[in-house]
Amino acid sequence: MATSNSPAAWHQWAKWNRTMEQTFIDAQHLACGDVDLGAAQKAATKTGNPGILTVHELADHQMLGRVWVLSQDELYKHFGAKHPSKKIIESDHDAFVQRLERGQAVAITAFLLGQPTAVLFAGQPDGNKK
Repeated sequence: MATSNSPAAWHQWAKWNRTMEQTFIDAQHLACGDVDLGAAQKAATKTGNPGILTVHELADHQMLGRVWVLSQDELYKHFGAKHPSKKIIESDHDAFVQRLERGQAVAITAFLLGQPTAVLFAGQPDGNKK
């Protein structure tokens, strides 16, 4: 469970791009701005700044240091719909993310007319800020 004295949770929306892996890559590149991805990741890790640049892989379950991609059943369990809209996710994602442990991240897919349209990447910082 995240504690109240931990640094703030992070989140970033990305437009759906064919696959979850490609959408994750796009979100990381968006977070880099004009800086090279590798350099931006190194800087984010070194400074302890939480965010999408500090996680490097997708996973199908909760795992420290990876992005847990929610399945349709998990989306239903947490958001009440197998294909939640962006509006539904935005109305309840803070409470969901606050239940994650330090160092955990999640990918929550938003749908429009039954098709993926965007992904919210969010997580808790790992608490190892230097």
